[in-house]
Amino acid sequence: MEFSPVAGERYESGPPQMDSIEVARVIDRGIRESGFIDWKKLCITPGEKVWSISIDIYCINDDGNVMDASAIGAVAALKCSKFPVLDEESEKIKFGELTDTPLPLTENVPFTITFYKIGDKILVDPTREEEDASEARVTMALSQGNKDKMINAMQKGGIASITLDEINTMVLEAEKIYDNIFPIIQKKMQSLKE
Repeated sequence: MEFSPVAGERYESGPPQMDSIEVARVIDRGIRESGFIDWKKLCITPGEKVWSISIDIYCINDDGNVMDASAIGAVAALKCSKFPVLDEESEKIKFGELTDTPLPLTENVPFTITFYKIGDKILVDPTREEEDASEARVTMALSQGNKDKMINAMQKGGIASITLDEINTMVLEAEKIYDNIFPIIQKKMQSLKE
């Protein structure tokens, strides 16, 4: 994850800062813990070779809620990705050439929702100014395959404490948001694949 200098005046070129590292780790954890990628199917030769998957995220406009936007982008990229062509004789990848084989993904699609606490109020999808005014945040990665929705990962940031009642409110709200927004995102992702 990298914040480009054009993303906002607070960003400069150079090595990743803590906010970049945190976004990358939270998104990675949400994807890994959901079981979205079928890791066993990435094996090329048992005990010797496997495919590796990496996602590069470049933020070009930080107007708020980069965490959730980046997570949606990462999932969309995985859903649209195909395996590269592997030359069997030389065992080298033919760069720029792709097969028709998509990545081995499951139905456990992760969806990240971040809540921000300002005073005694909880909000989602904040602007940059609202994020800056917040005292704490909680990011949840949810998924739903053939079973009930489940929280796969959770990250708390900021200096203010979060009460158990606030966490319960966030979980209930996350389920509502998931039910309302996730089908729309799924539909858009499906159209990207076609």
